[in-house]
Amino acid sequence: MVELYYLKRIHQVKLKQDLLYGDRYLVDLELGIKHKKGSYRFSEHVYQQKGSSRLCSPKGLTWNKAATVYFVLPVKDQGEWVYHFVNEITAASLLTKDENFHVIVVDFESQDISISQAFDTDLLRNRHTILNMKGKFYKTLALNKAVEHIPSEHDLLFLFDLHIDVPADIMDSVRKNTIKGHIVFCPQVGRLNCGSSSVDHKGYWELEGYGLVGVYKSDWIRLGGMNTEEFKYKWGGEDWDLLDRILNLSLEVERIKYPGLYHHYHTKTKNWG
Repeated sequence: MVELYYLKRIHQVKLKQDLLYGDRYLVDLELGIKHKKGSYRFSEHVYQQKGSSRLCSPKGLTWNKAATVYFVLPVKDQGEWVYHFVNEITAASLLTKDENFHVIVVDFESQDISISQAFDTDLLRNRHTILNMKGKFYKTLALNKAVEHIPSEHDLLFLFDLHIDVPADIMDSVRKNTIKGHIVFCPQVGRLNCGSSSVDHKGYWELEGYGLVGVYKSDWIRLGGMNTEEFKYKWGGEDWDLLDRILNLSLEVERIKYPGLYHHYHTKTKNWG
């Protein structure tokens, strides 16, 4: 018996243009089946060859709906922002019922917070790992150490930032926009002006920063991880260094403006000393 689907709702459609060969879409739809109750999700990458009206499934571009997302957070004396992240990720998980994630915190002897106490919640108690490091804040090394503790090459890591709001669909978005061996996700954040909040969200889209990265561990290993030799304690440039190596491996970078992914203005005093 042939089942007939019908469109109930369009949640989202994203277009990736290729003027030479054709366009790729990431479609997120809610479908129904005639004469049956309930809704069904269709969320896939589809391709339209230039000059054709037909859609097809691009080979190899199937996203892993069951992938565990590992948030990677380097920290030093950022207690207020650690609690901001805890509250944000908790709200996102409760709203979407998505609990398939883990947080790896690399802590450089923070004095203004007990990291273990901050993550001792019903949701996060068994969904976090704390790695303690000594000495001056060393971001690139911290990121590499964190990824070493991700158990499987098939797991999905997401380099994150404490000063950013967590959209409710963040885990789902990272999974959809990151495909092993093909696509690395580098969402564009909205930088809020001083005094602005996620309510009025006045600011600008960050064009040059590539610090947020969704990538499978297997691809991270192929990339060689962060460059710890050239980027020890200086700030800036390490993201572009990683981006160059991503492109040199012929991996595609998915770069989209992400409403809700807002970076809060903050002073840099005492941040990474």
